[in-house]
Amino acid sequence: MTWKSLIQQQKPLTVSLVSFMLMLVIVVIIGLVGGRHIIDYLQERLIEHGIDHNEEVIMGMHPLLEHSLQDGASVDGVITDFQRFIDHAEPFGVRLFLVDLSQGRVVADSLKIRHLPYPVKDLVVTPVHRFDGSLIKDVAHWDGTAWRRTSSGAIELLTLHPLRMPESARQHWALGVSSDLTELLVLMDELHLHLDMVLLITYGLIGLLGFLVLRWIGRRYESGLEQQVAKRTRELEKAHAEILEQARLATIGQTASVLAHEMRNPLASIKLALSSVSRNANLQDREKQRMALVLGEVDRLENMLNENLEYVRPVVRDEQPVHLDELLDKVLTLEEPLMEAASLTLVRHRCAECPAVHLDSRKMQQVLLNLLKNAREASPVDSKIAVTLRKTGDSLVLLVSNQGEPLSPKIREQAFDLFFTTKARGTGLGLGLVRRVVEEHGGSVELLGEDDGMTTVQLVLPIDTDTC
Repeated sequence: MTWKSLIQQQKPLTVSLVSFMLMLVIVVIIGLVGGRHIIDYLQERLIEHGIDHNEEVIMGMHPLLEHSLQDGASVDGVITDFQRFIDHAEPFGVRLFLVDLSQGRVVADSLKIRHLPYPVKDLVVTPVHRFDGSLIKDVAHWDGTAWRRTSSGAIELLTLHPLRMPESARQHWALGVSSDLTELLVLMDELHLHLDMVLLITYGLIGLLGFLVLRWIGRRYESGLEQQVAKRTRELEKAHAEILEQARLATIGQTASVLAHEMRNPLASIKLALSSVSRNANLQDREKQRMALVLGEVDRLENMLNENLEYVRPVVRDEQPVHLDELLDKVLTLEEPLMEAASLTLVRHRCAECPAVHLDSRKMQQVLLNLLKNAREASPVDSKIAVTLRKTGDSLVLLVSNQGEPLSPKIREQAFDLFFTTKARGTGLGLGLVRRVVEEHGGSVELLGEDDGMTTVQLVLPIDTDTC
């Protein structure tokens, strides 16, 4: 299993938490190492400052001792005067001492922890190191700057500089200064501890803020992905619905072909035979009614067959543009007698400025016939049907309105679905044919809500720019 596949199997929150912990560990390590580097740097500066301080003290004492020796003062007198002078050095945080390098003895000491003089090895009981790491083996004969750790664990900085002695002197003196760096180093350790705590808290807060920001960005990214997935899902659902629609059309087409082949000739023969029998003068009224009922059923079967065939036929636009008002005239010629028989009033609004458009005039005529037929069948007696055509922008808008029972939102939404019908003996192909033909012409059709007691079908067709 690869790292990539392992990560992909985890939840986004788990990946974010693990990433946050790794980032926090890296930041903490970098912070601690950086803090240690800063503390080490400050300690080096403190030691350098301590050395400089010791050097300044020695440089201040040198002239006094050397002048006393050069003026011919006795050695014991110089030592006595120097001891009296350095008795007050301790409050200044330094220890002054005078070493006779020729004898390896301390002849003056501001601490006076022992009876003077005493061996240098008693001055530095623990090992003394130079700053290059080397050990000073002969502590009785050395000069320069060194350090040692006392028996109590304190750090002591030692500086020893030889004095210029008179030529007649048998002694070889060196002036020494020692300073205790323990408090400063303890302070640095405390500073290091506090610095680490501040860094840890700071980096923790930065890491938490970074995690929250990354999580917020991740959620925005996930939200974007979810929207893309939802969009792709809708597209797939739409494509699936179109495939189902095509499958339905294919099924209807196959069924219609079979019906056309298998039923048309038998239906024509049945209709012809029944028509001949119905004209027989010897038939009684009851028998004539039965014959008329059978002929009506044959006509219904023939109409159903024609609807199926009409639905599956493709849309083929005419070469010449057609005025929609002219198609309405043809359809209304067929429908007006039926409207008059039902005591319906037709209100017609023509559109003089509407241009001709490229249509499949045969299909569009069937669309208009289906719309007017549905309006007529849904209208109560002594009501009116309004047909309005107008130009709106780059589209032709046809409104067919009728007075009838209010339709529920569900019926308005599904009215143009294939096979959907509210009629007891309807096929659900009429309005389905309307929507398919209109959409194949690049238009749209919908059933609007009631306005002033009128239910309206709105049909929108685009205007061809090359015909305007």
